[in-house]
Amino acid sequence: MDPLLADLERCVGADAVCDDDAERSAYAQDLWPRQLLGRRAGAPLPAGPRAVVWPRSAEQLQGLIDIARRTGLRLVPFGAGSAVTGAVVAGRDTVSVDLKRMRTLHRVDLDDGVCEVDTGILGEHLETLLQQRGATLGHFPSSIYCSTVGGWVATRSAGQCSGRYGKIEDMTLAVEGVLGTGEPFHAKAPAPGAVDMRALLVGSEGTFGFLTRATLRVWPRPTQVKGLAFTYDTMEAAWEVLRGLYQAGLRPAVTRLYDPFDTLVFMQGAKKGDPEAAPARKGTHAPSATVEALTRRALEHPRALNALASAVSAASGGRCLLLVLFEATPAEPVDPMLERARAIARSGGGQDAGDGPARRWRARRHAVSYRMPPTFVGGLWADTMEVAAPWSRLGALYDNVREALGRGGFVMAHLSHAYPDGCSIYFTFVGGSRTDDEALMTYDDTWRRALVAAHRAGGTVAHHHGVGRSKRAAMALEWGAGVRWLEALRASADPDGVFARGALVPPLDEPLPATPAHPCGEEPAVDARSRLVTLPVGTTLAEARALLGPYGLSLPGESQGTVGQWFREGAPGAPSEDPVDHLVAGWEARLPSGERAWWQPSPRRSAGPDVFSLLASDGRFGALTAVTLRAFAAEETGPRWLAPCKVPTGRDPALEAWVDRAAARVPGLAGR
Repeated sequence: MDPLLADLERCVGADAVCDDDAERSAYAQDLWPRQLLGRRAGAPLPAGPRAVVWPRSAEQLQGLIDIARRTGLRLVPFGAGSAVTGAVVAGRDTVSVDLKRMRTLHRVDLDDGVCEVDTGILGEHLETLLQQRGATLGHFPSSIYCSTVGGWVATRSAGQCSGRYGKIEDMTLAVEGVLGTGEPFHAKAPAPGAVDMRALLVGSEGTFGFLTRATLRVWPRPTQVKGLAFTYDTMEAAWEVLRGLYQAGLRPAVTRLYDPFDTLVFMQGAKKGDPEAAPARKGTHAPSATVEALTRRALEHPRALNALASAVSAASGGRCLLLVLFEATPAEPVDPMLERARAIARSGGGQDAGDGPARRWRARRHAVSYRMPPTFVGGLWADTMEVAAPWSRLGALYDNVREALGRGGFVMAHLSHAYPDGCSIYFTFVGGSRTDDEALMTYDDTWRRALVAAHRAGGTVAHHHGVGRSKRAAMALEWGAGVRWLEALRASADPDGVFARGALVPPLDEPLPATPAHPCGEEPAVDARSRLVTLPVGTTLAEARALLGPYGLSLPGESQGTVGQWFREGAPGAPSEDPVDHLVAGWEARLPSGERAWWQPSPRRSAGPDVFSLLASDGRFGALTAVTLRAFAAEETGPRWLAPCKVPTGRDPALEAWVDRAAARVPGLAGR
């Protein structure tokens, strides 16, 4: 018997190891469209892992790490393989570690508003178990049937109901796992002013270790769902209504705004039958050769095709559809919230479309996840890009990214995750070329242009899909020299290189950008439309409040001193009753080497872990120079109806030692 397989079987059991070709092929890659396109063009599949294992405990994971350290093999954490970013590429020097046998729901406590669950559980299974107990997580990504809690946490994912429940980082109260050193860890909420270890692990994409168990925030299961729909002349008019909803303190579970062509498609479908009826299933067979040839021919001229689509939608009325859905329990005043939303929608010039479109969307909410495979079978390619920006930069983000994508394919867009300070945009684009090799080149060029366009417009390059390999090169735009912190954290968590490299952290042998596209500047500045204020850390809070006063805005609390002191002492985060709102939208810093790092302001992002608490509380990693904060208006009544939760707190010596080791690796520290 192969000595490696014997080692693996001794570690996890003979029934939990497999090396047959079919199994290895299934674990070779995820659903990154580039891999699918490359395969169609004749590129070989990744070789696949040497073996696949299904551990049942953290102790078995520690054993696998010991085997990897002894043999030189690399481990690939595997959830359900539904990522679209190239997070998984497994070769013969790897072992895929599938965590789905670690799927127990250990505890549900609605009084405390928490559950404890193993990260290998599929999302749909978790939600079913919670609803049987009168609870909900409120996390409904389109991939809920084929993604795991661990995958959600590792990529900082967002679900369709993020307007009420927030993203996965707002739900993750504590997380357990095993670092690449083999050390188990348990990250909980920190003391005021201390490093938030949870934030360093959420979004880590399997780079630092295994995530094995999460304590998540849960809510009473909603019993009411009510919605409305309005149409508008322009996207800008409609997203101003979105801004008005969230800045008024309303928290609809779902808001979706479709561009004119997407609206046309949606409304045409609604005319074919009952808006609540699920769509009829269709086969995924390839279209006829004639249809395929005509479609490819049209997509060889993407700019003309996009212009034609705009003309068609304009001739058909050119309206943009906005859907708003509220979820509520019997104790919540859903009707007054719905009427406030209706009044805001009307004041923005919208035409009432009734509640049929909202009901129809709810019935079809997961159907989009199954539309992509037929596109590839049909000889084309398709992909999605999710970006976000403050309200003041949303127009530039929409126009610039759409133009960049439109040079490579046909583009549609919708807005699906809104916040008081900004919004995400979800682009879908489809391309085709005369040959698959040309299609692959067009695909790569389109992504490069679009990622640069997103950054230059003042947005983030990833809102909720994560980084993987697809956006790894753009991490230098997103972080500047801050990518060196990621490498220091990675190397300190996994000094022996147990985990396969490739995702998240870009190569650091190329020059890094010297400045972001939209630097904070050295003077305080107010973005009243987004309700953001940018402050050098030496600004006093009294000066900040005086600056905000004329705009009718303020900062939470009554603390004095400077902004830097405020965060070192533990500035308040988002109000615990409102997971949709965050205090810090962006920052700039200097590494000890003098290099510049940043996060341009964004309402949310999914571009790696959040290192802000590391900068605010630990000067070894560099000096925080400026922050962009969410400012609050008096008329924001807030979501008083949301349920409280009990957040576990505590320290973990293993994680503190990890951060200490990482600090020693930060460039420039040794010379100080």
